[in-house]
Amino acid sequence: MLDNIVTEAAISIGCSVLRTPFKYLGIMVGGNMSLIRSWDDSINKLKARLSNWKLKTLSIGGRLTLLKSVLGSTPIYNMSLYKVPKTVLSSMEAIRRNFFNGIREGERKIAWVKWTKVLASKRNGGLGVSSFFALNRGLLFKWMWRFLSRDDSLWARFIQATHGSNTQVISASYPSLWSSIIKEVNTLKSQGIDFLSHCKIRVGNGRNTNFWKDPWIGDSRLCLMFPRLYALDINKDDSVADKLNNPFGSSFRREVRGGAESTQFSHLLDLLDNVILSNMDDRWVWDLNGDGFFRVKDARYLLDDFFLPKVDTPTRWVKFIPIKLNIFAWKVSLNRLPTRLNLVRRGLSVAPVSCSICLVGLEDLNHLFFGCNMASDIARSICKWWNLVWSPFVSYSSWLSWFKDIRMHSNPKMVLEGVFYTAWWSIWLFRNQLLFTESHPKKEVIFDDIVRRSFLWCSSRGKQSFRWDSWLQHPYLIPL
Repeated sequence: MLDNIVTEAAISIGCSVLRTPFKYLGIMVGGNMSLIRSWDDSINKLKARLSNWKLKTLSIGGRLTLLKSVLGSTPIYNMSLYKVPKTVLSSMEAIRRNFFNGIREGERKIAWVKWTKVLASKRNGGLGVSSFFALNRGLLFKWMWRFLSRDDSLWARFIQATHGSNTQVISASYPSLWSSIIKEVNTLKSQGIDFLSHCKIRVGNGRNTNFWKDPWIGDSRLCLMFPRLYALDINKDDSVADKLNNPFGSSFRREVRGGAESTQFSHLLDLLDNVILSNMDDRWVWDLNGDGFFRVKDARYLLDDFFLPKVDTPTRWVKFIPIKLNIFAWKVSLNRLPTRLNLVRRGLSVAPVSCSICLVGLEDLNHLFFGCNMASDIARSICKWWNLVWSPFVSYSSWLSWFKDIRMHSNPKMVLEGVFYTAWWSIWLFRNQLLFTESHPKKEVIFDDIVRRSFLWCSSRGKQSFRWDSWLQHPYLIPL
């Protein structure tokens, strides 16, 4: 009977009848999205974005850019509505991880940096890719924000009509997408991420804000901050306007006594002294940014900062050189390059383990870029070029301490840092050519190559063009 009614209605308006699940505009509609197989379409879309030619032709900087711009937003529609299972999240992160590391399907290759480290923000020592987990949960909370802020959208009106409009105790009338969103928000709260605590009410005229139960002043609801006074009040559902436009305490069932009640009463009066009502309507604000508007990226940053690893030293980034050099220098700072000693530590049989350039010391990162004779000569030449006092470096940390002590304007100093990154990259390129090609690179021209490369990269990325003769003489005096 119901099928006949649906068929007749579809014929009358010229529509077709579909059975769930079905595809609409390339998106799967219907079905149980808690099942792993329901996400096969999203995973296949991610894989379709990757091809062998991209993997072969793009540098690691290009792959990082592609990860952030394209692959990070591919399954955004489904992720904005449904909680993605952990197994699916792991599969999608594996696709991104393999692409970033240049690993083709079926290959086995050493990943020198943990993927969680790559996902972490730059201020926490990562590359700022951000996780699919944070994206999914941030998108889900957007719907709760729209319900709280009462933005008059169709979604908010539907939730209010179906599940109720109580913003103090958010609940669902029956199992649904809304109930799964509420459940996930509560799960994150139990783990230490309370999204709702960052949703506050900015009081205007105070007519639509509950004085005791809404988070409009302080860090919590007043009923939780002052439980003794809340128990005394007869009118617990009064608005802020009702309380402030009348003598405070007039709705108490008795006078305030000494002890805890008197202390709470004085504290509350001090809070209310700074409250001034206006003619504007009350509105909800998001306290993780300055303008009060909810943004998914703020929720992503909050989740990533909580769940992903973090270090005290932020990732250093030079805007005047290619992204691939910044990533290379980042790996240098972490000692995550396939030097011979690092390969031995990973259980690989490498012989010999001596430096392939000077044939004297063991080839670890500190020796290759700071202790080797060629590296020392290059660093001394750079200091002479920039009119700086050279001192021998034994490690990345010693170089960083020396570099931070240099007194120079910020932009030229950033260019100098880019020159050192270029030098390390050139040393690594020289070492690889020495080991894996039949050509014999010349040590005599490596410094000239560093000067030329740094000039080309800085002149193409700087706000003002560089002159070659000025670059050779006084690069730190060139305006940017």
